[in-house]
Amino acid sequence: MKPSSLITATLALLVLAISALHAEEPPVTITEIFKQAHPELKDKEIVVKRIELQPGVAAPPHVHPGMVTGYVQQGLFEFQIKGGPLLKLKAGDVFFEPAGSVHVVGKNPGTEKTILIAFVENPKGAPLSTPVEEHGK
Repeated sequence: MKPSSLITATLALLVLAISALHAEEPPVTITEIFKQAHPELKDKEIVVKRIELQPGVAAPPHVHPGMVTGYVQQGLFEFQIKGGPLLKLKAGDVFFEPAGSVHVVGKNPGTEKTILIAFVENPKGAPLSTPVEEHGK
């Protein structure tokens, strides 16, 4: 093999290896950090989730059966519940969703990943959220 062909092949392999390392991440990654029965309310559980939103990602409108307190750990986050103002949050900000409220805007408007930590008091065994069109069925 000619030296120039060897260099071209090596560079091509290097580019492929770097591309594989930076493969596209999923739009949303949710990791359960903590879950346990509520210490005082037998029909509730406490759940903590880490939510990563890639730039431009927006959640569809949904409802949480339990109350949610969220913390923006990194990035930007637009947040609105039905009937409330649109909040433009940044790292260090906190938001609250009363149980049963409709979460109409949840979006990463930035150019970098947003990380949220959600603290949820949820009815035991219930899903953490349901899409608005399925809510009440």
